[in-house]
Amino acid sequence: MSSSSALEECEQRLQALLADYQYRVVYGNLRAQRSEWPGQDGVVNFALVYELPGGSTSQINVDYHPTNDSFCIMDVDTAEERNCSDAEAALELVRESIARIPERRLRRLREDIDRWFGEGKSSHEMFAEINKLLQTDFKGGSLTHRELKAGINYILELGKKKAPGG
Repeated sequence: MSSSSALEECEQRLQALLADYQYRVVYGNLRAQRSEWPGQDGVVNFALVYELPGGSTSQINVDYHPTNDSFCIMDVDTAEERNCSDAEAALELVRESIARIPERRLRRLREDIDRWFGEGKSSHEMFAEINKLLQTDFKGGSLTHRELKAGINYILELGKKKAPGG
């Protein structure tokens, strides 16, 4: 199979994989963009972009290198490059990365709550912050009902630890 055929097949399979996850809040309004980098030996990048609660963006990058017909994926959690010699292995890494997006979103929400707690915000103020996230028009930066419930429970948990005897 030629490099361009391998690339086209991978892109089609990537788009099919994304169909189950795209534009859903739980996956941060996941979407993809293809870019070709001039002067980079024909490297093609697929950026799978998604938001975390509050609206900051993150991405899963898949680079296709035609010179050696291989793929490189940056692990979002470890920042390590993972190289694959075939499209199936690359797509499996992408599947794994997409499956971890809801966990990353919850971790980010907890980090925000920890920050608010550290700033001395009251439970009432933290609930107001979560309500703002729930009502944001920025789809991927919003919260799902599951994330809302987890955030409220975490605020209550922190409140109990802060209370005398907690």
